[in-house]
Amino acid sequence: MKKLTITAILVVFTTFTTFSNNDNEDKKEVVKKELKTTIKSLLSSYDNKLDSNANATINFIINSKGEIIVLSVETDKQEIASYIKTKLNYKKTSLKNIKKLEAYTLPVKFTKA
Repeated sequence: MKKLTITAILVVFTTFTTFSNNDNEDKKEVVKKELKTTIKSLLSSYDNKLDSNANATINFIINSKGEIIVLSVETDKQEIASYIKTKLNYKKTSLKNIKKLEAYTLPVKFTKA
């Protein structure tokens, strides 16, 4: 009887842990999607003409004030790196439930118009 009770308690704890982890993962995905949308809107007005498509990888954090701090931009084109840093550095975000001072990496693609 004791083994059955212990087994039942373990099943209940496992179930609750699984559901709570799924909820956290869903929230993380929503926050990442909102963050990606925010950055996309901040970078949407690139006016320089590109001779070919360009890719960049942005490494950044969100500080305690909710501002984007660009740590590095990896790209072959210096003008795109400068544009990204200018547009994103110290821009406020209105995102809730985002982890402050956590490093984020976001790939960005600039397409030839």
